Amino acid sequence: MKKSSSIAGKIVFMSAIIGALLLANLFIGLKLNDREIARNNAKESIAKAAGEKFCIRKVEFEVPYERNVKKINSKGAAYLDKEFGTVRFSPENLNCEAEIKSEIRHLGIYSAPIFTGKIKLSGQFTYNQNNNSEYTYKTDNAKCRVVLSDKSVLEIPVFEINGIKSKPEFEINAKYLNEMGNYEYSNLVILKSDFKCVKGTNVFSTELNIRGAEKFTLFLSDKQNKLSVKSDWKSPGFTDFDYLPTTRNLTEEGFTADWFVPFTGNDNDRIGFEFKTPVDVYKMLDRAVTYGFLFIIVPFIVLFLFEIFMKISLHPVNYLLCGAASIVFFLLLMSFSEHIPFTAAYLISSFASGIVISLYVASITKNVKTGIGMCVTFILMYGYLFFSLKSEDYALLIGSIFTFIIIAALMFFTRKVDWNNLKGASSKAGDDKPDNLKLTDKTE
Repeated sequence: MKKSSSIAGKIVFMSAIIGALLLANLFIGLKLNDREIARNNAKESIAKAAGEKFCIRKVEFEVPYERNVKKINSKGAAYLDKEFGTVRFSPENLNCEAEIKSEIRHLGIYSAPIFTGKIKLSGQFTYNQNNNSEYTYKTDNAKCRVVLSDKSVLEIPVFEINGIKSKPEFEINAKYLNEMGNYEYSNLVILKSDFKCVKGTNVFSTELNIRGAEKFTLFLSDKQNKLSVKSDWKSPGFTDFDYLPTTRNLTEEGFTADWFVPFTGNDNDRIGFEFKTPVDVYKMLDRAVTYGFLFIIVPFIVLFLFEIFMKISLHPVNYLLCGAASIVFFLLLMSFSEHIPFTAAYLISSFASGIVISLYVASITKNVKTGIGMCVTFILMYGYLFFSLKSEDYALLIGSIFTFIIIAALMFFTRKVDWNNLKGASSKAGDDKPDNLKLTDKTE
């Protein structure tokens, strides 16, 4: 019973060590959160300097008018007074063609994509208002307005309306009506140009040189809308918008996408894309740290089985050092992945951690087989973790199967151990009558 008490005491020590290492793993998780916040702040700074999210908020045409209104003066006599207002027209066809080029900008060790590009914007509307005794329309003083994000325009464009070119005026930091709601666009520039409105179809076109970051957005007119985008960015995101592309094609050189929306009843409907990061390192690191407990418990189980089935006795300090080296793997992975590709960082960190533990176990046990056993254990664990990180949709399934296999293997290898009468001698798993390990057998 003294040996059983010794084993029980060792299990208590191991549990305390596991608890301490889990706290260390929690600390690494908190450090990871700090690094992710620093990364996000750097990305926001880069995006802000580049013009932030790009949007074309509105394209519209405006025709002023005078209106004769009957009013009653203080003496009760009727008289005519003039009121001034405008009638607004949305494009019946709004077409946008964009060619976007991306560029990676760095701030310290962090980086984020920005983009530049050219946009061909065109549209048309039909004017069929008639002057009458009440309304007089000032078609010679019509205006065309293009409302877009204020830091995105690299130069003042040229408007061409009904075949006549003009340089528009601009108003920055504009508040465009009260239609913005809770959208993320708060700073706008209004490009506006006077033109002579003609009866029937009026045609508008311009070309914009723009720069931005994170998102490219076109707010829809209530009539027909077309958007065509060609970009060298390989991983666009389309799901954060109201309409998916009608067609899209993703290649190693970038992507092309086309939208066609025949009508919309919502002035805030949007189409476009965002610049997704192909591999979000911090998301993968967060998932990796989540499985940290396995890299503490599994090596402890293997070492404990070595004690049971081989002629060795390990001190709790040996468990502590092996567990600490397992936890350092995550710190190495986080540090390296900020400077080199994630796969390379993973290979370096796993090799360093796995080899040092395997050599340490072989040295303290003076048995090469134990070192090889630990090496195989870590190959399986690191292989499982890497496969799990790359298969986000199946991570839970893979984790469940892996945990089940660990428990099943532990049950299989210890199925004949009499835990009440451990003598600390060697035994080979699976032998019917081990020489130095007493088994529970009612036939004895």
